[in-house]
Amino acid sequence: MKFIIASDSFKGSLSSNQVNNIIESKVKEIFPKSFCEKMLIADGGEGTLEAIYGESGNGYDKIVIDTVNPLGKKIDGYYLRKGNIAVIEMAQASGLTLIDEKEKNPMITTSFGTGIFIKHAIENGCTKIYIGIGGSATNDGGIGAMIALGYRFLDSEGNELSGIGENLEKIATIDDTFAIKEISEVETIVMCDVTNTLTGEKGATYVYGPQKGGTEEKLEKLEKGMISYRKILEEYLGHSIEEIEGLGAAGGLGAALYGFLNGKMQSGIDVLLELNNFEEKLDSTDIVITGEGKTDYQSACGKVIYGIARKCKKYNVPVLVISGSLGEEINQLYSMGVSGMEASVCNIISLNNAMDNAEKYLCYAAERVLRVLKTGMELVQNEKI
Repeated sequence: MKFIIASDSFKGSLSSNQVNNIIESKVKEIFPKSFCEKMLIADGGEGTLEAIYGESGNGYDKIVIDTVNPLGKKIDGYYLRKGNIAVIEMAQASGLTLIDEKEKNPMITTSFGTGIFIKHAIENGCTKIYIGIGGSATNDGGIGAMIALGYRFLDSEGNELSGIGENLEKIATIDDTFAIKEISEVETIVMCDVTNTLTGEKGATYVYGPQKGGTEEKLEKLEKGMISYRKILEEYLGHSIEEIEGLGAAGGLGAALYGFLNGKMQSGIDVLLELNNFEEKLDSTDIVITGEGKTDYQSACGKVIYGIARKCKKYNVPVLVISGSLGEEINQLYSMGVSGMEASVCNIISLNNAMDNAEKYLCYAAERVLRVLKTGMELVQNEKI
């Protein structure tokens, strides 16, 4: 019997890899003749490249290059390449984890380093680029990344502006004279589960700015600049982008990728499964086990479990969910392809207890689920059901 084990991380306690390994150990214990294939899971943020590359590389090469972090400091990073396909993770160059807490400041952070990755991939023959844009430290509307590609953002006097958040309100003109010509030949797919618009109460600045170091005063100034930038970008594109969902992702990088690279927004889990050839693997798979820190009503809205269950339903492969906890309104997941669900924690304990002993509780939960599965299989084999 073949299992695919593909769990998201239990945030704050167990990584995707740890969860997969724990479940695999229990599968091997209860079904010793089984074969397990593990798949790391990420949503477009930090860890996306690792999840796609896996243990074997899956045919991808790691392309290591010099880039810069959100404050312009030189660092090295990598993206993945297979033939004409590149997979880029914004968090590798412009991620929040690359700077200290005291350095967080969305007024001066830039997405320029992400642009360096994109430029390198395009100039080296990649014509299809996947970009995961989760976990950014920036609120520059993506102008930093576009400057790396040769676009220029000019003020009212024709002076060239650097790609940082505080310069958004100074932009008067967008100049594409020196943009690399190959851009028009590139298909850009953006891995993004965020539906925020570029501006407004649910836009890039007010929703995600605070975690990037934005004070009330800074956020007000950044939002003013983002509105001004949006209007300039709309003039450049010739149509409104005010209501388009997803453009507020990664401090507005979503808008830049949409506007300058004709980027198409796609669910992070759907792209990850596609790049890992998940559907092809289902042909020879008997059971898929997945999970996450907490399964609740949001899990049915394009998240990891929904994405996996939908694919499995297409191939009539059962899906078992083992999560840290189970919330309300999850029954709808059954109609989407989930066969059964179990929580690691099944009694009243403190959050600290659950986090500190996450491995132990997950082991118990996995054993409960797998023993029920084994019992069901034995009943079928003995023609009891």
